[in-house]
Amino acid sequence: MAAQTRPWRWQFLFYPLILVGLLILPLVVTNEYVLRIMIMIWIYSVACLGYNFIMGFTGLLQFGHAAFYGIGAYTTGLLMTELGFSFWPALAAAAAVTFIFGILMGLPALRLRGDYICLVTLAFGEIFRVTMQGWQSFTHGQMGIVGIAPPSVFGFRIVSNFHFYYLGLAFVVTSFLFLTYVANSKIGRAATAIREDELAATCLGVNTAYYKVLCFSIGCTLAGVAGSFLAVFLSTIAPSNFTLGETVLMCIMVIVGGLGSLPGSILGAACLIFATEFFRQVYEYRLLIIGLIMVFVLLWHPQGIMGIRAWQRHEAEGGD
Repeated sequence: MAAQTRPWRWQFLFYPLILVGLLILPLVVTNEYVLRIMIMIWIYSVACLGYNFIMGFTGLLQFGHAAFYGIGAYTTGLLMTELGFSFWPALAAAAAVTFIFGILMGLPALRLRGDYICLVTLAFGEIFRVTMQGWQSFTHGQMGIVGIAPPSVFGFRIVSNFHFYYLGLAFVVTSFLFLTYVANSKIGRAATAIREDELAATCLGVNTAYYKVLCFSIGCTLAGVAGSFLAVFLSTIAPSNFTLGETVLMCIMVIVGGLGSLPGSILGAACLIFATEFFRQVYEYRLLIIGLIMVFVLLWHPQGIMGIRAWQRHEAEGGD
């Protein structure tokens, strides 16, 4: 019984304390550089939550996440600069467009498995980047989109890092609560069944085709939301923001944090963003150092820092 109640006790005590600390942080740490790092952590956290839902919960391997990240950013940027949309309608449109593209790219997952899904999504990511780079009349090519207006909340314009910090935190909390609800719903149980054994899930009556596409689309939509927030935070976007390297970085964040763990997605994003900033002085070796960090973490904890299977085993053994 103790092993069953301990996870709930841990969550109800730990998460509120962390949230209170994060709410207080900008009042204590006023350094603009630190606040910008924290905002980037929020952006990557939202994207990684979606990525982890695809890989960690459903077991679908995809390497085109940066493309959906970019679709959200470009949708928001174009709507706000070309059509005069405000941020919130543009965000809703970005989420809808990304969800549709997620369905279109999720359909191949019905016939493909493993490495083949990786290749299809990898190709889609590169097609997106090259298209955005070459479509001068629509996306302004390599120069990208500039002059994206900052968002407003009830008429209050978000322009400072202090305010972007809290808006980003709100996005992370909302995304986390949404995916927590989904993960504990029929959708999440179906996704877990597909991840563990797709054939067995089919035999138990799970519509695997429907749930694979749905889960893929949900994860991609969160990447689009993150991209939309990135666009208004940076006020400019370009194809260089959505390369394969971004997908690889998100993948490492998810793996280091722990597959199948929503808190792990946020922790992994924080660890890797701080690592990239810490080693900025040796930029040419930064990816090598990040790779070494991932290797050491996985040697210490094969399921990631907060990998769901590792925690389940830890709790079953009665660990504290």
